[in-house]
Amino acid sequence: MKTKEEKTKFLKGYRVFFVKIDRLKEMCDMFPENVSDYKKEISRTNKIIEKIDTAIKNVDDGILSEILFQKYILGRSLESISFELNYSKRQIERLHNIAIEKLEIF
Repeated sequence: MKTKEEKTKFLKGYRVFFVKIDRLKEMCDMFPENVSDYKKEISRTNKIIEKIDTAIKNVDDGILSEILFQKYILGRSLESISFELNYSKRQIERLHNIAIEKLEIF
């Protein structure tokens, strides 16, 4: 079983992976001789993004998934999520911890 730190690191990678894909696409233009390598890495990175999406959806497809989606996919703070969902910040923190516990990464 993964620790809370490993799970949050996994989720935080989501936004970074899109930056990585953009960089790899630029590298394809700059170094056309390596395009196949870059495309393989883009494909591998897209699969990781899909795993993160699936892991979040599989938490509960309700409030817990929504908190994870807003925090790690949209990059919102727990405070702004609490305002958006009309929960106290403390309750969102509790639900976030529950969501992380339920998250299964593979």
